[in-house]
Amino acid sequence: MCDQCRHEVPALEFCVRCGDPLAGEKQRARIGRRGQFAANPGERALAVHLVSTLFPQLPRADMDTFRAALLIGVAVVVALCLFGLYPLALVAAELIVPMVMILYVWDVDVYEDEPFHVLALTAGWGIFAGAVIGIAVRILLPSDAGSVFGEDAATVAARGVVLPLVGGLLMLIGPLILLPYRKFNDVLDGATFGAVSALAYTAALGLVGAIDLFSGGLRPTGDALPWITRLLALGVATPIIAASVIGATAGAFWLRYRGPEGDRGRLGLLGKPVVAVVAGAVILVAASVGQLLLTFLPALIWLGFLAVLTLLWLRAVIHIGLLQEAAEIPIGPPIVCANCGRLTPSHSFCGNCGTSLRAQPKERGTGSPQPATPTADPRS
Repeated sequence: MCDQCRHEVPALEFCVRCGDPLAGEKQRARIGRRGQFAANPGERALAVHLVSTLFPQLPRADMDTFRAALLIGVAVVVALCLFGLYPLALVAAELIVPMVMILYVWDVDVYEDEPFHVLALTAGWGIFAGAVIGIAVRILLPSDAGSVFGEDAATVAARGVVLPLVGGLLMLIGPLILLPYRKFNDVLDGATFGAVSALAYTAALGLVGAIDLFSGGLRPTGDALPWITRLLALGVATPIIAASVIGATAGAFWLRYRGPEGDRGRLGLLGKPVVAVVAGAVILVAASVGQLLLTFLPALIWLGFLAVLTLLWLRAVIHIGLLQEAAEIPIGPPIVCANCGRLTPSHSFCGNCGTSLRAQPKERGTGSPQPATPTADPRS
């Protein structure tokens, strides 16, 4: 008998219904709460972990590979800046996180059996919208490619308020078109679609807006340190903020309209789409205004703070979304857990490692984890 969800479950390490450990931590009394992150029980639910938050469906064995890819990308940007190749560094910075995200979406088969529709309405839409807005900004709000400081109040209002609000709306449109698709019924789907759209948008917007930078050649003038801080802000902090905000906001829509009715209030006010949209808009504006009004290092620190805040928000959405999927459904036959590789009864969580089965790669074309081929005792 699980002391959290009060159901009889197989005598494994974790409850297959709610994911709570079946030994220890019995002091928790509130049903449905667990301290471990549902997508990776080795981490706390409310903790800053970039890879497991942005890529929650990665098996644990693959997380180090994606973490290394991000670190290598940052190292490449720094190295290019040290050699004075600032335009190439900017291109690399804008592509680091989006390319890793696209690889993740393809690797774990988030799109199930409709790759064209999902990629077109997330990555494709984000690229198109970002490019269009980037061209519009170049025409309507021209500025020095080497600096964003010294703008007048009207330009700050346009770039710091209007631009992020329009961008936030555009980043949400593509994912929300997928909301009526019944096969994409998990909060994790909405969060992932939102993050992909946001990363594609920010990359396209940044690349189009930096075209003029190449007019000065591959080695324009400038000190390396300001370039490094600026490019880390543009290529790492800004995409993470956008992906977290749009992913969490899209997740709120999925929580409200696709989640079980009794669980729609478990995220509090941030689980309401209207509140999530307003909160996301405030954060996007705060990030943009901070970049306009602060100098390089303070701007990077400010963006780092917002990135931590928004990652925690996205992580909470994913965590609660995964927990709520543990509805009253029968415990099925054994399947292979993609995280630990052991057999577990098919339900909501792996009985051996505690990872949400919905936060794992789906078998292509089925939308579900890979079934076990042999018949075996799930306790083995």
